[in-house]
Amino acid sequence: MKKKGKALLLCTGAVALVAGSVLGTIAFLTDTEEAINTFTIGNVSISIAESKVDENGVPVGEETTDANEYRLVPGVTYTKDPTVTVDAESEESYVRMILNIYNKTDVQAIIDEKTHGLTDYADLINWDKDTSDWLYEGFTLDEENDVISFEFRYKEIVDGYVLNSETQLEEASDVELQPLFTELIVPGTLTNTELENLYNGGFKIVVEGQAIQATGFTGENAEDDAWEAFDKQHNS
Repeated sequence: MKKKGKALLLCTGAVALVAGSVLGTIAFLTDTEEAINTFTIGNVSISIAESKVDENGVPVGEETTDANEYRLVPGVTYTKDPTVTVDAESEESYVRMILNIYNKTDVQAIIDEKTHGLTDYADLINWDKDTSDWLYEGFTLDEENDVISFEFRYKEIVDGYVLNSETQLEEASDVELQPLFTELIVPGTLTNTELENLYNGGFKIVVEGQAIQATGFTGENAEDDAWEAFDKQHNS
């Protein structure tokens, strides 16, 4: 899927100005030439959406960028398919998604595990490392807000342009990436007390889509450097 993008277009044009002055039968010709540099501004633009569903997790319409609300019932599987789209004309970009699970303490108790790795939470979402285009990179804990956040990076650089020859760029349509996962699963072992704890504790899943230009980052740690720059810029 990796395609070549352009962040800067540099065009050189020659403008010839010819002035003539006639004195009797003598013509004086002058010529001047200047190089004109034209700069265009590149951009990185993405959107994130998922299927619009009713409270039972059943799709009811087009994709939505608004949060869906679910009525949790033990043993029920709900449609939830967060999807990032890279807008046409975007520059080459690294893309990632951050899966934030709130009220992690009660969620952790429900899945009956003592560690905080992704495998403990994989039963809650339909994410398969063997088929996913999203590569799991690790997690962070926010103890103050009781949130665990998982980082997934798209496996390739993405952009909004395609080549129609070796030298010419052609605008591409929006690039819709594979959903991070497709379902939210409520364990059938969930008790009324655990369900109430989730509700009172403010259980929710929030998925963030993020992107940063790939141009300007080089070397074997280019992507890590890019996301470090992203975090510094957005956390400052």
